[in-house]
Amino acid sequence: MNWRKIKAEYIAGGISQQGIADKYGIPFGTVQKRARQEKWTAKRKRAEEKTVEKVSEKTAEIVADNATLCEQIKTDLLKKLALMVQNFPVDAYAGEKKVRNVSKNTYTEYVYRIRDIAAVYEALSDKTAKGQTMDTEDLSPLAELLKL
Repeated sequence: MNWRKIKAEYIAGGISQQGIADKYGIPFGTVQKRARQEKWTAKRKRAEEKTVEKVSEKTAEIVADNATLCEQIKTDLLKKLALMVQNFPVDAYAGEKKVRNVSKNTYTEYVYRIRDIAAVYEALSDKTAKGQTMDTEDLSPLAELLKL
């Protein structure tokens, strides 16, 4: 018997001592005795705790990265919004009269674009205030909105 391999398999999880006995054709009592002598259960528990700790650390990193990305996107949206407001053609369209060669459609499109950017910014701000992360529904409009 390769007891090192058997012990490692048990410690890695996913199989019981009875499962080990059945798989390798070893009497259950023999597996149980060996496991008790070598403290397999305690080692398995420590391995599981380390795994949970690593997963928690990785999850925390991902959440922090997501929050940083979200803040950067919000900053980009705010900059874009400020630029659009600064360049807003206030006198571009007055009733049916064109001023500075800006059509009603262009003017309306500009207004809607500002509104859309502000709405996405507000949604992202709400999510980050609640500690939530972005999902694909949040990201889909961003590419178009952040174009200059």
